[in-house]
Amino acid sequence: MVFDAIICDPPYGVRAGGRKSGGRKLLKGTVGPYTVPDDKRTDHIPSTAPYSLVECVHDLLDLAARMLVVGGRLVFFYPVLREDDSIDSHYPDHPCFKLVASCEQILSFRYSRVLLTMVKTGPYTEDIAESAKMKHLEFKENHLKWLEDGNLHSAVFSPADAQLGGASDSKSSKELKPKYRGKYV
Repeated sequence: MVFDAIICDPPYGVRAGGRKSGGRKLLKGTVGPYTVPDDKRTDHIPSTAPYSLVECVHDLLDLAARMLVVGGRLVFFYPVLREDDSIDSHYPDHPCFKLVASCEQILSFRYSRVLLTMVKTGPYTEDIAESAKMKHLEFKENHLKWLEDGNLHSAVFSPADAQLGGASDSKSSKELKPKYRGKYV
């Protein structure tokens, strides 16, 4: 426990998806960890694998629970879909933290992000680590489909008409063409 605050903007896969070191085979347990020989270290490019938002947030909460002092703050952005000018208020949870503030930043008609501020309320123990792992698995199972496995990008960049039930037949095909904003133009 060395930090008073951790403030970050984790990758949530809209413009650039998160990546983690290790590659698919290592992360699945197919191959064991390896050490790169000294003569190959200068040109070595480590393998990476996709890093989903759910895994990223779990790792962030776990790291913060271990590294923050009691009373320390964790502040990070979390993406949400807007529906009928309201947002889903189910945020990630950890036994060491209490949510003290949330502030929405509207990014588009369908998409926004919330700045979450959590305060650490107790020390990190092995029992808490196991409880956090169970909460993470429950959150992962119940998490919205659009946030998992890269579907957040589709939700953000899909045409508004596709989410609102389709467009009328009188529109020309040029008017139906989606107008994207981002690097995938």
